[in-house]
This record gives sequence, structure tokens and C-alpha cells, in this order.
Amino acid sequence: MSAQWLEGQLPVLVNVYYWRQKEQFLLAEDVYHKWILFAVEKGAFAYQIGQESGVAERGELVFCPPNTVFKRSILRPLTFFAFNFSLMLQEEDTSSAVEAHPVHWPIGKIKPLDQQRLNSTFDHLRRFWDQHEEPYISRKQYLLQDMWKVLGWEQESLIAGKQKKNDPLMRKAEQIMLERAYRPFLLRELARELGLSPVQFTRRFREQYAVTPAEYVSGLRLNQARILLVETDFTLDDIARRCGYDNGFYFSRAFSAKIGMPPSVYRQNNRI
Repeated sequence: MSAQWLEGQLPVLVNVYYWRQKEQFLLAEDVYHKWILFAVEKGAFAYQIGQESGVAERGELVFCPPNTVFKRSILRPLTFFAFNFSLMLQEEDTSSAVEAHPVHWPIGKIKPLDQQRLNSTFDHLRRFWDQHEEPYISRKQYLLQDMWKVLGWEQESLIAGKQKKNDPLMRKAEQIMLERAYRPFLLRELARELGLSPVQFTRRFREQYAVTPAEYVSGLRLNQARILLVETDFTLDDIARRCGYDNGFYFSRAFSAKIGMPPSVYRQNNRI
């Protein structure tokens, strides 16, 4: 999917649905007359859309164009949003939009880089996805278009990054961080394992992924903490230990600084 394509289009929401812990799709395959977007909050499902196939997990988006067979099967109980929308071509000289012709459309899976922003979008939608009057219609429309535009910006950055370099050592570093994120570890020790100084490691990782190693690990931990706050009754100390923080006090301070509210308030506001 190109950044130019995303920037030149305007998604217009038809409806949005939300399922929690869905264990099986009613239909193993379907064809939609509008665009369909599955946004995975938890779990995993396998998909095939035309020649595109794969597995979508937490924090990933799967786009299916109109009148295209969408095959899917749930691998782990799935919590997700399904957006049904039209894609309009934004006119350059007016504020009007016309329906986009079906060329160069996005197909398949994308994982947004800004997972905290995606989770914030999920948090808002969870509160009013099933409300069908104003102001909720406008809010849902805004959130879909915001997500679309951010994807466009991220794709632009990724394309620019790929044109600069592809760093296998940083891909290795990312995999190690994914494995170690939820227990205490020191990034300077990881830098040493990679044969780099902390400054070299930070610079190369940011060139590859547009975030620092510390920001990347923090995002992983906070995303996991969001899930545990909503889906479990673990204490803050328990959650801190399970997410790689030294203690509940430090976890609460880090969570409040990034999310804008204490963990206890987040849990209260987002329990269903």
C-alpha cells in the first residue's frame, strides 16, 4: 500500500461492529460490497484475500476490498473491530469527494507502528461503537479517518526508511526485545550483545524503526498492561511483574505519564 494512495483517499464509515472472544466465524468466507477492515485487539486469525494470505494478531489490521472473496478462520479466540466503509477519492480543488475507482487498493495486513495510538482508538470505540446517533456517528467517522491518515504517514516513513537501508542487526535486536520485553532487562546489555555502544544501538534502531529501543520496549509493555488491566483482576504489582516493571509504583507512574490516567482509572473506564 503506498502512502500516496492512503493520503489521496477518504474512508467514509458505513458501520462498525465489535466482538469479544469470538471462537469461530459464522462464515468461513464472504464477499462484501463495501470495504471491510478487521482490526485485531486480541487473539489471531488466518486469512486469504485474493493472492494475499497470512495470520493477523493483536495490533494488526486486515483490509479487504469490495467484491473480493475474504476467507478467514480463527486460530485463537478473537477480539476485534470490523469496519465497513466506502473509499472516496478526495478532490484537490474542492471539499467534495467521489467514489474511488478500484485500482491500487490496499489488500491484506498492516501493523501500525503507533500501537499506543491504535489502542487509544480501540478504547474510544469500545465505549460507543454500538451508538447510532449523533455525536457518536461523527466520532466513529473521525476515528476511522484518523487511523487511515496515520497509516499513510507511517507508510511514507517506512518507504523512506527502506530506501535508506535495511539493517539485519536491528531486526535481530527487535526479535530479542520481543522475547525479553516482559521481564526486566537492560538495553545497554543488549547493545553489548550486538557489539554496539548504547548510542550506536539507539541511532541504528531509530533509523530502522523510527523509535528508540526504549520507546519500543515501553510500547510493548504498556500494550500488555492495558490488556491485563481490562481482562484480569491482577493487582498492580502482579501486572508490573508480568510486564517487565520493577514494582507497581514505578509501573503506575510510567503508565500515567504515557496514557494520561492511572492504571486503576483505566481499568475502571474500560471494563465491560
